[in-house]
Amino acid sequence: MDQANKLQYQQQVEKYLERNKVYHIFEDLLKALIIKKPEDPIQFLINKLQEPETKKIFVVGPPGSKLRELSLTLADYLNFHIVSIGDLIEKELSKKSELSQQIQESLDKFQYVSDDIVINIALNQINHLENEKKSYIFEGFPKTRVQGLALQKEGIIPDAFLILEMSQEKIYQCCIKKLDTEPFNKLNNKEDLVKSHSLEYQLNLKQVKEIYKNQYFSVDGEKNYELEDMAQLLKYKLYDNAPKRALRIVVIGPPGSGRSTLAKKLSSKYGFVYISTRELISNLINQKGTTGKEAFEKVNKGELVEDRIINALIKERINQTDCQLQGYVLDGYPKTENQLESLSEMNIQPTLMVIIDTADDIIIKRLVQRRTDPMTGIIYNSIDDAEKEVRPRLIIAPNEKREVVQLRLKRWDDLKQLIDGTPKYASIIYKVSGENSLDNMIESVCYHLEKMN
Repeated sequence: MDQANKLQYQQQVEKYLERNKVYHIFEDLLKALIIKKPEDPIQFLINKLQEPETKKIFVVGPPGSKLRELSLTLADYLNFHIVSIGDLIEKELSKKSELSQQIQESLDKFQYVSDDIVINIALNQINHLENEKKSYIFEGFPKTRVQGLALQKEGIIPDAFLILEMSQEKIYQCCIKKLDTEPFNKLNNKEDLVKSHSLEYQLNLKQVKEIYKNQYFSVDGEKNYELEDMAQLLKYKLYDNAPKRALRIVVIGPPGSGRSTLAKKLSSKYGFVYISTRELISNLINQKGTTGKEAFEKVNKGELVEDRIINALIKERINQTDCQLQGYVLDGYPKTENQLESLSEMNIQPTLMVIIDTADDIIIKRLVQRRTDPMTGIIYNSIDDAEKEVRPRLIIAPNEKREVVQLRLKRWDDLKQLIDGTPKYASIIYKVSGENSLDNMIESVCYHLEKMN
């Protein structure tokens, strides 16, 4: 089987697996195995496959947000069971127990109910819903790091975690408004209480985001969204077509086209490993070996590092475990005909090759204005973008001088023509205009990536 047929066959297999949600099923089963650690994993998986699919959503937001209204709308739209930590606490208060007294004391002082109490109440309800195999939305939990860790320890992983965001000033105003109602009328030092409460909320939320950094998404709680639109957005998050398999994406384009930013965004959005030839070369130079010295001399002259060095760096990196499991985005490779041929030699069969098209005059204008801080390595689009104290030490990078840029653009044009004339890549190429806004470029590639199947 030649390379073109092999690539076509692989694409057909991957499309079949995507279309039938095989990747998604395996991901869920593996997650369940890791959490439950059953003695008989085979029987466990058989039983798991026979269970109805369930989803769990957690929604949190500051006082005064439309959290309750949104949660009810979402539950109705998705036909999910809804649970509110506020309702569960109210129910506990009605029991007139020693626990209810502790809760009431906290509420009367406009303080958070202790984590131990909230966790116990929440997990009792969650375990009941899990045993009943129900999809649910849990409103107002977890709001602290301790609550989030307790949820993880229990093996509960959200399918979606929605956070309503509001400015500090807005949170403050909402808290003040709440303190003007019963039973807080008799409280003293209301302003201090509000400042403490709003600050505590924000600090806790920051820690919760760290725990759920790969699961949560934020929504501006101060905007007047149509709740039905929000429900549709959440449904998309739950049942999206985002790629589940370990994709191999190549992002290439002329210098200054926004290539690196696009590659980083794709990696961040989908959890791919980001591989930059620039970073690999920098790491090699920092090792201060013979090869690193050779690479440094080339970079310092604005020339390309030898293909044999780049190919070796790429081959070593993509064979590491994280790339094999998570997939990767190659930023700026290949750059030459030899590197393009090496894709096949290293058994790199891209799932998608993104090509950024940008006119030469635009690239030249961008790069001749760009400046680099030699102390920090930070790149500024122009001198005006840097702080005043930094500006005197800014330099034009060797590979961004006008004559070098023109040479790099010539190499890029040659490579682009070569790729366009290679039939085996025709089905995986996706071109975007680098003259569009960066957000537009990213949105376009993400849309194409998610609709490939």
